[in-house]
Amino acid sequence: MRWLVFITGLVLVVGGLFLDRTDRSGEPLFVNADMSTLRDTASGPVLGGISPEGAQVWLGIPYAAAPVGEKRWRAPTPPQDWFHARESLKFGPVCPQFASPLSASTAESGTLIGNEDCLSLNLFAPGGVEKDAALPVMVYIHGGGNTIGSAIPYEGSAFVQEQGVVMVTLNYRLGPLGWFSHAALREGVSPEDASGNFALLDMIAALKWVQSNIANFGGDPGRVTVFGESAGGRNIYGLLASPLASGLFHGAIIQSGFPGTFTRARAEKPANDPQPGHPNGSHALTLAWLEEDAAAGGAERLDRMSATALAQYLRELSVDQLLAPLQTSAGMYAAPALFRDGVVLPEDPLTEVFSDPARWNEVPLMVGSNRDEMKLFLALSDRHTGKRFGLIPAVQDAQRYELLNRFHSDAWKASGVDLPLSLISKSRSQVDLFAYRFDWDSMRKNWLVDLPQLLGAAHALELDFLFGPLISRVVPGVFYEGNRREREALGRAMRDYWAGFAYSGRPGSGRSAGQVAWPGWSVDQPLLMLLDGKDDGGVRPERITVTVDDVKTRLAEEDTLPERLRCALYVDLYLDNNGLSEHFVTREYQELGCAQIPSWPLAGLSR
Repeated sequence: MRWLVFITGLVLVVGGLFLDRTDRSGEPLFVNADMSTLRDTASGPVLGGISPEGAQVWLGIPYAAAPVGEKRWRAPTPPQDWFHARESLKFGPVCPQFASPLSASTAESGTLIGNEDCLSLNLFAPGGVEKDAALPVMVYIHGGGNTIGSAIPYEGSAFVQEQGVVMVTLNYRLGPLGWFSHAALREGVSPEDASGNFALLDMIAALKWVQSNIANFGGDPGRVTVFGESAGGRNIYGLLASPLASGLFHGAIIQSGFPGTFTRARAEKPANDPQPGHPNGSHALTLAWLEEDAAAGGAERLDRMSATALAQYLRELSVDQLLAPLQTSAGMYAAPALFRDGVVLPEDPLTEVFSDPARWNEVPLMVGSNRDEMKLFLALSDRHTGKRFGLIPAVQDAQRYELLNRFHSDAWKASGVDLPLSLISKSRSQVDLFAYRFDWDSMRKNWLVDLPQLLGAAHALELDFLFGPLISRVVPGVFYEGNRREREALGRAMRDYWAGFAYSGRPGSGRSAGQVAWPGWSVDQPLLMLLDGKDDGGVRPERITVTVDDVKTRLAEEDTLPERLRCALYVDLYLDNNGLSEHFVTREYQELGCAQIPSWPLAGLSR
């Protein structure tokens, strides 16, 4: 409901007061079969089509077997072979999730959608490109908190036509179907099956599929760049650290990601433990499922069930039963992911892994964040926004709103960009490093709604400049006729840089060689590329660094924060922060004046 009111208000205010509405492109892709797209894969032949932009397109190709029944919570296995040309003209089903306004679904927000048989990928190649073209390959991993999302919104036809690359997008398992660490599932199985990192194994399986098949679609298996945003960027940090992904890709672009991983203890312990497990961890969910299932004997039966019996019981639950305890109208929910299992991921925090070139898959990196990452989430919080006239979203306390945004967004940059790059640079790694910050916020502002204040250069907004309208499709006024020329120029520059990186491992001056030269990043010269519109200075190199210690010092010195909110900020930034809890220092928390305030109950209060 919060999403619905938020978006409806923006539609009425921004869309209703102006005649030049937001771009309405982005409808579901529809292609007709075209015999020129007949290609072989290791599993069988596929027949694709030609998109309206003229790109060759193959949709919904299975890269793994359906992870159902006994294959639920196991590593992916190859798909069953087929022998006749498989029409690949429609996206495959999304993985089970709750619908949201930002998902590719017309279902009401909070409705359970999707199918466990969802492990498919999509390919986009420039029109007319032959099998032996050996073009760079860009594999996109979608975001959504590892609980929502799919490949569907990220339609690559225009990108590949413009930039001369092959693009792959993919689905992977979400929520507890993709990330579930439980001792009962580790009995008598392979180390991969026991890992709990099933979604990361899905991505690795998709990358193996690319290595085996992409040459037949005009791609070069020796020039594969993975790129992804938010949870997709976080998962790429996981791929960089996974020994199982070694050699499967040759460059990585991480957009608004961070190197967060969970210990098995945090993923599995009871939520009321002195060192609490995650509220949506495996123990809490198992209790919830048993409590709702009278036939299973209720929660008291848990201690009496053998590991084998419990594993069988869990695999027999329906998807509806599995996700019922997590139901939310917003779609996304918090859940542990990326477990330090010692097989798929190292047992150490990734901050330690990236300090040693021998411990990760060294490839050129391009890493960045958005200036106002947190505003997207603050805008959806009743603590920070209200509804003018009962409908129109508005910031309640502008000073507090900006202050919280800066702490959260700067901490995101510090942990997701500056920290991993500095660790790698100091380790004497020989790979090329590049950084950016996306600052564009030239959107609608009027007496009723102030989008630069409400959203600014928000989380995920840069995707609209790479793929076309996504956030701007559901929030009118982000893109409008008055900013068209500026945003189209910025989008072209960004796509040029991204493709330039895919071609050479360096964004350089873009694939066109016509952009401002992008400098490398090192701990001695931490230069990033500022991505902004011409009216605000344009695309340009800048030296903008933020360290974890910088943010902590500012938090200690900020005298406008109430004590409880200061403590809550420290908890949200460094304890309950999606697997980056190694930054939490009890002494620092106490010295903030928080010694008498228990930490865990504050989680979420500053968001």
